[in-house]
Amino acid sequence: MKKYIAQIITPIQDFLLLWIGQSISQLGSSMTSFALIIWAYQKQGTVMSIALLSVCSYMPYVVVSLFAGALIDRYNKKKIMLICDTVAAICTIGALTLLFTGNLQIGHLYVINAISGFMNAFQGPASKVAITLIVSEDQYTRVSGLRSLSDSMISVFTPILATAVVSIFGIGMVFTVDLLTYAISFISLLLWVKIPHTVVSHSKKTNFIEESWQGVLYLKENKGFLYLMLFMAGINLMAAMAFYSVLPAMILARSDNNAKILGLVSSAMGIGGIVGGFLVSIVKPTKNNVKTIFVSAALSFLLCDVLLGVGKNPYIWILAAFAGNIPIPFLSAAENALLHSKIPLYIQGRIFSIRGSLQFITIPIGYLAGGFLADQVFEPLMGSSHRIQQFLAIIVGSGTGSGMAVIFIGTGILGFTVSVLSYHNKHIQGL
Repeated sequence: MKKYIAQIITPIQDFLLLWIGQSISQLGSSMTSFALIIWAYQKQGTVMSIALLSVCSYMPYVVVSLFAGALIDRYNKKKIMLICDTVAAICTIGALTLLFTGNLQIGHLYVINAISGFMNAFQGPASKVAITLIVSEDQYTRVSGLRSLSDSMISVFTPILATAVVSIFGIGMVFTVDLLTYAISFISLLLWVKIPHTVVSHSKKTNFIEESWQGVLYLKENKGFLYLMLFMAGINLMAAMAFYSVLPAMILARSDNNAKILGLVSSAMGIGGIVGGFLVSIVKPTKNNVKTIFVSAALSFLLCDVLLGVGKNPYIWILAAFAGNIPIPFLSAAENALLHSKIPLYIQGRIFSIRGSLQFITIPIGYLAGGFLADQVFEPLMGSSHRIQQFLAIIVGSGTGSGMAVIFIGTGILGFTVSVLSYHNKHIQGL
């Protein structure tokens, strides 16, 4: 048994050290984000107040990612990650200081999120390229499954831990926990994780702008990757509209502001992801990553979005959140394995950065669209006596939150349709 375990761990031991440290830090950051969502909604009482928190985080990320890849390909990935984590910790210290002095306002959080988004534009792609440097190709699917597993476990424990800490000690303790988890991650990365400093290039020395443009030219010549990224951008748009922007407000509105039910639904999403991530990490890697991506996306939209929309009680919401998130790790693992194995190392930083811009530029748009559609369109519609309201009420019910439920049905049907059609795109089939 020991020999078998050693055979599994040894090829990915550097990744495991990196993964464990980052997962611990991500748990602390996620607890802070969850606590701030509830804090912002209680302060402002609108979906838009929640949406703007994420808009301020994603917009700098999208803009800076267009150019960050050239620096990531050129410089030491480990140093980039350490610098980015340090700046994020400074932002948390700033928020904690404002809280203790009684000066914390939602406007401060918008600024802090913008700074964090700027640093994430470097940290995210750098960590992805680092995986290529420390993991062999035959391990890509396994390590992606492990990352999905940890992401899902964080989703499960974040609402439980954040709610418990806030209830007992106050939101200030959440910031403190965030800083402690950062310290663990920083020390682990600095002292124990070995990431080779490899800079390779297939072209003569060029300036910063030209190096950034090479990533665009690569995607222009390899349109399958471009169309795949555009598909993921569409998924992120719908996910931002529904899950990231509307879901917390819908659950709170339809459960009489019961934060425990919101925590249970969030935890169910995480448990579904844990099951999916575990299955990905133990099953034999698929030979058809493209098919896995689109089948997983279609199933998730049907099982999660549509059920959340038609559901009128916590039991259905929890079932939808669980079942709809099982396919997500399969999607993520297949996409990551495809990109890591087929994109040359010398340009991966630029491609992952462009991917970040393309796939995530739709997230702030989705946040704003979700907030606008919920507050200004569908909630007022479902509170009226219009004929459309009478028809939709048969499906989603009535009362506060029913308009947000309509949004989920819309994203579910649209997402399923887009997944099926995109799979038959000739350029994507060429992958």
